[in-house]
Amino acid sequence: MAALGASGSRALARTDRWARAFPLVLGCAGKGGHPAFSHWLLLILLAFALSIATPTALSAPADVRLLIDVSGSMRQNDPRNLRAPALQLINELIPAGSTAGVWLFAEQTEVLVPPTKVDDEWRKRLRGRLNRIHARGLFTDIEGAIRTATADWSQKPPEGERHLILLTDGLVDISKNPEDSAASRARILSEQIEMLKGLGARVHAIGLSDQIDEQLMRLLATQTGGWMEKAETAESLQRLFLRVLEQSAPPTTVPIKGNRFEIDDQVRELTVLTFRAEGSQTQLTTPEGERIRADQLLPGVRWRAEIGYDLITIANPKPGQWRIRGVEDPDNRVVIVTDLDIEAGPLPNTIAQGEGLRVETWLTDHQQPLRRLELLQLALASVQLTSEPEPTQAPPKNPQENVPASPRSPNFEQPLPLDPQSARFGAELQTASLTPGVYRLDFLIDGGSFHRQISRRLKIRGAPLQASYESQLPSGVSAGGRAQTQAAILVKLSADPDAVEPTSLFGYLITRGPHGFSEVIEIPKGRRFPLTIKIPVQQPGDYQITGQLMGHTLTGEPIQLQPEAGQLHLDFEPPKAAKPSHQDSQEPFSWLGFLIYLLAGNALLASVLGPTWWLMGRQSAVSIEVSKM
Repeated sequence: MAALGASGSRALARTDRWARAFPLVLGCAGKGGHPAFSHWLLLILLAFALSIATPTALSAPADVRLLIDVSGSMRQNDPRNLRAPALQLINELIPAGSTAGVWLFAEQTEVLVPPTKVDDEWRKRLRGRLNRIHARGLFTDIEGAIRTATADWSQKPPEGERHLILLTDGLVDISKNPEDSAASRARILSEQIEMLKGLGARVHAIGLSDQIDEQLMRLLATQTGGWMEKAETAESLQRLFLRVLEQSAPPTTVPIKGNRFEIDDQVRELTVLTFRAEGSQTQLTTPEGERIRADQLLPGVRWRAEIGYDLITIANPKPGQWRIRGVEDPDNRVVIVTDLDIEAGPLPNTIAQGEGLRVETWLTDHQQPLRRLELLQLALASVQLTSEPEPTQAPPKNPQENVPASPRSPNFEQPLPLDPQSARFGAELQTASLTPGVYRLDFLIDGGSFHRQISRRLKIRGAPLQASYESQLPSGVSAGGRAQTQAAILVKLSADPDAVEPTSLFGYLITRGPHGFSEVIEIPKGRRFPLTIKIPVQQPGDYQITGQLMGHTLTGEPIQLQPEAGQLHLDFEPPKAAKPSHQDSQEPFSWLGFLIYLLAGNALLASVLGPTWWLMGRQSAVSIEVSKM
């Protein structure tokens, strides 16, 4: 029996039910037939059951490996050791049955929990070892950490998805000799990325601080089909870990609407995750109206209060409507343990804007796809897309301002019709109306008496370089009769860091306006994107902005980018003291067309044109302001 495996055991149980359903056949075999007839009939039924179970069996659970940087620089970038509560969040929410392992790395790699199946014993072991996370390491050997964590992965196609989560705050640094570190980085980019792709492993990189090798981290993620997150403060680590968990081993949840959620009688356990601001207090209200607080627990309730969030686990929760009080946040979750579960089909992490994508979701019963059409036809399924901001901003320093964000409304919701043949809900996801950015996808199945949800994230990719234009009109007049705020054009340039190396970009913008107005604005290499450029103007009228930038992709290939042209009409009263520009009576500079011709010709000439742009920049009274978005 043990040799049959899980699917064989389930099939045998199903065969037993069938055997009980046919007592006459088996009875006749035992009484008047050959004694071995019943035995052979059971074997035939078992083979039949296996033939049915095999095609519908679910893919194996995910195999997730976590690498946590413990180098000495973490003393500055994570002074409160918030890596520990972030890892605790993973510990509580990762689905049981997944395979997971955790390592700490600096100059050496130390196993915290070896890769085994996630169960109560695994969680207890990790919980008891979180105090080993430190910041005393001398170096940052990313290459060695990747090699150690993937040592037992073979080239044989994996049964389930493989995910490697890498958290670091620095560069590849393996010795005091810079050449050794450079060689290690080169091996990661050449040998290890290819190795990871061959293993079918996705790398999800979390960068903490501005000192990370962002190009390396993004290449590890994009080349393996993984996910890249960047945090400027350790306070956002918990949310980032939640994101990468939902990209690798997403737990089953129930939707939260208006801080309320429904629990059905199929739920054996629930865990409420609430992100709370300083000074706020999480409370739960049961369907009977009982209050649950950290200092007022009911039987069967386990409460973990961590820095920035609460985890409340309740065994055998009462069915009905529950309510969360005191905290409201779009990243709050209600994770459940149930035999009536939800799954979603594999998704790419990134698609192009307007690109079609087939999405599917389905119900499972005891880890097998539910095929009861009489039940499925009563259920409604949909997928909601909600845009997500980058979780990299530092929290407000004033505690009174540290208020959690309210839940965001979905940008888009699409019904998922049932396909009776596959017993799955699915449709082509239409993204043409969505702007580029990161979206949270919530797959929802409403069965009337129960609700199930599973979340993923999807990046909708636009052009590698995007531009937006905004007019700024004078805001008033001072005592001297001059405008307090000068009229200007604000140009915002955004670069897709997965498609182009932003710090490599350089080029120019050309602004043309009334009376022959023309300005050339230099964009030097090394600027930080998103980049906001302010172009003051003196006269009302129509303005056109064009430009050209050059740089290289993450893999070092040269790229030439032309942002979408902008056209604006500025209508304002020009300052009385304003004098016509010296260009009002002159034709545009004759070398302007020559400059455009050269820039559009060959990227290799960029270094030659640099001095020319610098001279032009000295003639332009234009300020460039960099703003973080």
